[in-house]
Amino acid sequence: MAVTFDALAGAPVARSYLVGLLAFIGFVTLFEGYDLLIINLALPALGKEFGVDAAVLGKAVGLINVGTIVAFIPVRLADRFGRRRVFLWAIALYTLFTLLSALSTGLADFVLWQFLARMFMVTEIGVGAIILTEEMPARWRGAAVTFMFALSLAGGIMGSALHPLLSGGALGWRALYLFGGVVLPVLLVCWPWLRETRRFAAQPPTVRGESLLALFSAFLDLWRSRHRLRVMAGASLWFAVNAWSASCLFFFSYYVTNERHWTAGEVSHALTLGYSLAIIGYACGGALLDVIGRRVTASVFFVTGAIAAWVCFTAHDATVITVAYIVVLGMHALWPVAATITSEIFPTAQRATANALVNNLLGRTGMAIAPAVVGALSAWLGSVGQAVAVVALVPLLVLPVILYAVRESRGQELERLND
Repeated sequence: MAVTFDALAGAPVARSYLVGLLAFIGFVTLFEGYDLLIINLALPALGKEFGVDAAVLGKAVGLINVGTIVAFIPVRLADRFGRRRVFLWAIALYTLFTLLSALSTGLADFVLWQFLARMFMVTEIGVGAIILTEEMPARWRGAAVTFMFALSLAGGIMGSALHPLLSGGALGWRALYLFGGVVLPVLLVCWPWLRETRRFAAQPPTVRGESLLALFSAFLDLWRSRHRLRVMAGASLWFAVNAWSASCLFFFSYYVTNERHWTAGEVSHALTLGYSLAIIGYACGGALLDVIGRRVTASVFFVTGAIAAWVCFTAHDATVITVAYIVVLGMHALWPVAATITSEIFPTAQRATANALVNNLLGRTGMAIAPAVVGALSAWLGSVGQAVAVVALVPLLVLPVILYAVRESRGQELERLND
């Protein structure tokens, strides 16, 4: 371990390459965020063209979101085939399936293409975080991963801005998906330029992962290893982030429209303002990760996010609701905070496998379970807002896990964290 650490610490990557790496990963993640948003923008037109109602569309979106869980398979393969190969193919495939979505002839094939696109989008952002974690200097790791996620948010803003222009033409909603093909020329240029991470390249071939058939065996081995506590912490962290995010994002428009009687214009104004200002939360999150540490930053954002969500979904004044929701969106910097933590706490040989397990296979269940819990609670409480407010307190339950089980990693080389 000492030889590997000394070699890596003593031979830093050229700054020009790191800047280019951050720019490339940021660019493709920008379109990941764009692709993630446009399905919400396209839903009304999809329902009209394919002749389906809101209930059917809701089930379709739910099925598409299962792709985020299935992403544990390609993410895990980054421990076998390398970060570079899996990352590049994930970009190529999510772009391909985005383009195919524009050619859909019915809801069934649209769901299929979007299911596959979502799977590889999550793979891209998951492996991209691992690449930045392994390549960036220790003092920049948190900021770099946060920057990547911030560009995903910016992709959503870009989609909102381009929506009227693109969907207003003859192609309608299909133009939104065709625009996603802009990634391909950049990908072709950067494909031969992108290198394998030094840390993965330094691993002996015998520890670079197992065959796909041994996937669940690898998960069990990780669970039985000395990293079990870290697996529990990572899964709890990601479950809380997903449950909190899903409850706050999926039900906001429904809540303010049906329970606070907002107009469509008021909803649009709040969302546009919220997403635009949320970048402040990401900027603060990236800085705090590298200044006050991972555990304190995660704790601050979890507490603030839970309180802001409670205020937002129980208030009656429109200004209070809007301000609270802006804070909620800013606290979505929890995504890069969680990604930074779980990319750092596992050794290089198992980093992708561990993230596939704690994030995709276990953590993403929070995104599937939370909406169902909100629905059940709303029937009991008589209010969707009250139900979301309760579910949004889930992050408070994982604070003891963060403080006890997560080892502080600010400013430390990865090899020192996992020796």
